[in-house]
Amino acid sequence: MFNFFKNKSFIKKALNIGVSYKIAKLLANWKAEGFMKEAFLFNIEETKKAYTGHKPTIWCSTFVPSELIYSIGGVPFMPEVAAGFVSTIGMAEKALHKAESNWLNNDLCSIHRCGTGLMLEGYMPEPDYIIASSHLCDGAKRYLQQISREYEVPFYLLEISYYKNDVDYLAQQLKKLVNDISNDIGNSVNFAEVFERSNNAYNYHEKINELRKKDPVVFSGEKAMNLAPMEFMSFGSKRGTMFYKKLANTIEKRLEKEEGVIDQQKHRLLWLHLKPYYSQEIFKTLRTKGAVISFEEYYQLYWDKLNINKPYYSLAQKMINHFGWGELEEQKKEILNLINDYNIDGVIAFSHWGCKQNNARMGMLKRKIKDENNIPFLNIHGDLIDSRNYQAGQLKTRLEAFIELISMQKREV
Repeated sequence: MFNFFKNKSFIKKALNIGVSYKIAKLLANWKAEGFMKEAFLFNIEETKKAYTGHKPTIWCSTFVPSELIYSIGGVPFMPEVAAGFVSTIGMAEKALHKAESNWLNNDLCSIHRCGTGLMLEGYMPEPDYIIASSHLCDGAKRYLQQISREYEVPFYLLEISYYKNDVDYLAQQLKKLVNDISNDIGNSVNFAEVFERSNNAYNYHEKINELRKKDPVVFSGEKAMNLAPMEFMSFGSKRGTMFYKKLANTIEKRLEKEEGVIDQQKHRLLWLHLKPYYSQEIFKTLRTKGAVISFEEYYQLYWDKLNINKPYYSLAQKMINHFGWGELEEQKKEILNLINDYNIDGVIAFSHWGCKQNNARMGMLKRKIKDENNIPFLNIHGDLIDSRNYQAGQLKTRLEAFIELISMQKREV
């Protein structure tokens, strides 16, 4: 595999010149088609904007809505997404070593350690502004604040109330942030066009979620989670709308032809949180047992379509209504709804070691869901991007035992 860290000068130069992206787009147009082509082109185009300085590059955590960044004329860059990509191509370990050799404790979230390592090696685009939200990820706000000090750029922290009806306070913060940045860069704010694109993408996404309730499963959760950058970054962009439109068309055609993800589908599973992005055997093991991820927590449309007449309030609602935020009882109800809607036979949760606030809820959710629905629930502890502690054999045994439990329950019915 091409080693980024042994070819630093070449890679850094390639990231910062337009011809690299022209070549990448030619390859995408040649090799990919349909929704995958749109996903590749989206990532190529947004990466080019971030690295070549055509627009203000705004680093943000993954829970800051991309519509906010597009509306003020910026390009969103999410270091957490970059860390996941680096893990996918097998290069996260070197970035982690770089961060750890600079005194970052390995108890810190590997995503933020990896992002720091990439920054120290000079692979990240320089930010013009940095925005973080206070909810859902405790580490991101501190990590991004430290990055703002390294680059000496403005840092904005959006404080999110724990109570979902307390939207006005967040809307006021969003209004001040937009005014500050738009006045600083001299751009006019364009909510109308961005919101229209976001809502169009929403409509196609809503159709996708309805189609995925049917049998057989034609679009697996594994594929959906590989395309997580589109969920985090594409709403409000032109490519985002085209991506979801083409994905909806693809799913519809596959359902008509009954082209399932696997030939002999036996079990439909729900996946909570995200997946490990390094090479692993989890989904292969599930497929061999006739099990497929029919839906995943991060593909929910947990917000309402954006309202151009109340732009700040609307964006605030999108942030505060995230499925992982708020009271545990509400989260349990949402998961039970997914179990019923997608005809789920079992639930797998991936508890990323760095997401301590997420891990804290999983044990309680497992008990509540098993008690109320008697649905088998497997909680996997591991790391999203650091493969150094991945135990393939042990995990395979647990997955096989879990599928056997589902099979036994079905036989008893």
